[in-house]
Amino acid sequence: MPELNQAVDSEAIDPQSQPPQPFATECDLVMKGGITSGIVYPLAIKELSSAFRLRSIGGTSAGAIAAAAAAAAELGRQRFDAGLVAADPEGFVKLAKLPGYLGSPSADGRGTKLSALFKPLPALRSIFDVLMACVSDQQPGARILAVLATLLRRHWLAAGLALIVGTLPLWFSASSWAVALWLLGFSALLVAGTLIWRSARLLFQELPDNGFGLCSGMPENDDPQQDEALTQWLSGYIDDLAGQAQAFPGQQKPLTFSDLQAHGIDLQMMTTCLTLGRPFRLPFDDDENVRENKQFMFRRSEFAKLFPAHVVTWMVANARPPAEDQRRTDAAPADVDDLFNLPEPGDLPVILAARMSLSFPLLLSAVPLYCIDYRKKLQTQQYVAPERCWFTDGGVGSNFPIHFFDKPLPTRPTFGLDLGVADSASDQRVVFAQDNGGARLTYWRRFTEGGGAGSIIGFLSAALSVAKDWNHETLSHLPGFRDRIGLVRLTADEGGLNLAMPQSRILQLSEYGATAGREFVARFGAPGKTLEMNWENHQLIRLRLLLASLGEQLQHLDKGLQVTAGTTGDYSRFFSQPVGPQSYRFTGLGQWSADPATGLYGSQAGLAKWTLEQLLSVPRMAAASQQTTPGTRLDKRVPKPLPELKLRPRI
Repeated sequence: MPELNQAVDSEAIDPQSQPPQPFATECDLVMKGGITSGIVYPLAIKELSSAFRLRSIGGTSAGAIAAAAAAAAELGRQRFDAGLVAADPEGFVKLAKLPGYLGSPSADGRGTKLSALFKPLPALRSIFDVLMACVSDQQPGARILAVLATLLRRHWLAAGLALIVGTLPLWFSASSWAVALWLLGFSALLVAGTLIWRSARLLFQELPDNGFGLCSGMPENDDPQQDEALTQWLSGYIDDLAGQAQAFPGQQKPLTFSDLQAHGIDLQMMTTCLTLGRPFRLPFDDDENVRENKQFMFRRSEFAKLFPAHVVTWMVANARPPAEDQRRTDAAPADVDDLFNLPEPGDLPVILAARMSLSFPLLLSAVPLYCIDYRKKLQTQQYVAPERCWFTDGGVGSNFPIHFFDKPLPTRPTFGLDLGVADSASDQRVVFAQDNGGARLTYWRRFTEGGGAGSIIGFLSAALSVAKDWNHETLSHLPGFRDRIGLVRLTADEGGLNLAMPQSRILQLSEYGATAGREFVARFGAPGKTLEMNWENHQLIRLRLLLASLGEQLQHLDKGLQVTAGTTGDYSRFFSQPVGPQSYRFTGLGQWSADPATGLYGSQAGLAKWTLEQLLSVPRMAAASQQTTPGTRLDKRVPKPLPELKLRPRI
């Protein structure tokens, strides 16, 4: 490797003498949420696995399901290569077959296996059927008729009684056609009102009791097709991809995050806590910076309705002992017996995180955890009982967490699989930036402006989309992001809530994913390729962005210190004077000298002061160099728009 200060004239380099362009052999992957749009991902993952070892994998909602499956398949590959399992789990081969499986007929013949994954609570079946009719790809008039037919089929007795009551006067008198028509119209309204009232009553009574979701993800006890329910199926599927039964014979051990971490696989997902008003990254952090995991508990009785029995058994057996401030000495014995601390982050089952990320509001039940409101505890200084915290779909907080695995300078590419909207079937479906100036322009999100309910719904829908998507939408168009994101655009009848997609459409969506996966391989993982948008191009962009944005931030630092120098707010006082909160003060105040023999600092204050001085030397050297030679500006010819460095929470 040439020395960092070795002078090279880029204009004088002979292209024939340049070393071959580097290519990546490992990658990270982040996938966006989108309910059934996730059918795009299996073949994309299969293509990536042919060229890369998957190291860090993340996603939200349906992207979390795909991330869990990808991580499990990579674990199965690593276990087999290491001789830890006798038979190859063939996880990536099975992933490639998944779209065909999900597109095949369900056991009851009422649709595909994809639609069968979503089993509503029996009491909420009519609401579920209405929702499916509303999101079907029929014309508006046909959708309205389908909704009415569904309601009549489910509530025929109430509708019949309403019709009889409304037409009762016609049995005794029909003095004129006008009166008859009026009574028939009134009867129709009475029937419609009855159907709406019955549905609303069901919705408002049963939905909260089912975790605010039509489907729990688990089958009913008398369901003959137990393995077709979403959580039950997914739990067994990811265990199979990972070779879990071979690795832990006879133990029924669910796949955990520590299983993945033992083979260098970092899986992360996003969930949203409505009660605490913020998103969380799963598994919960539990290190010297963030102690999230230790605050949460779960009820065994509630989890028994949301997860397979062996998963709940594992969590109870591996629950952390209660901390001192969690001792429930004055709680009811049944409450003590039912409430458990979450296991350590590594012992969390992957299916728990995937299900917490995939809790699409109203479709799938939210997941309840419990924690103590320490604000109450501080105010009362008494025992405070743990309260329920509702966790819903990760997409509410961050539907495309492309930032998950970013470091100042990447050692491998982090690919992003994004989902967007195609205005028509003829639009380009798989979109990659063709050069470094590509993908800078935002796709417009148009809605009807001509008045009526459509305009209002469109406006509110657009406002909601901006509220939850603005962060990743702005990131996706930045340099250093846009060259590593593949956008798959789907029409209104593809993916999303279209649970009843036919097999042909499911297979077509999966092919879009395969196309995206092959493009990533061609750009970043194919030796000898000379494509402009490659790994070396990405490395250079990231280096330029880091130096330019860091230089900008250090200029602000220098300016701030100059403004406060010599005033009562001078920051230098914190290295020598015992001021400010005692718990935050540097140790070794006034001891600034380094050891003459080693050049190392023996005090925190000395090292802190030296660090600040080194940081200040950068913008001052840059300013002096630019004044002498303007062409040395680090933001000259840097990719635009330049991002900014900011302090942000660890989410």
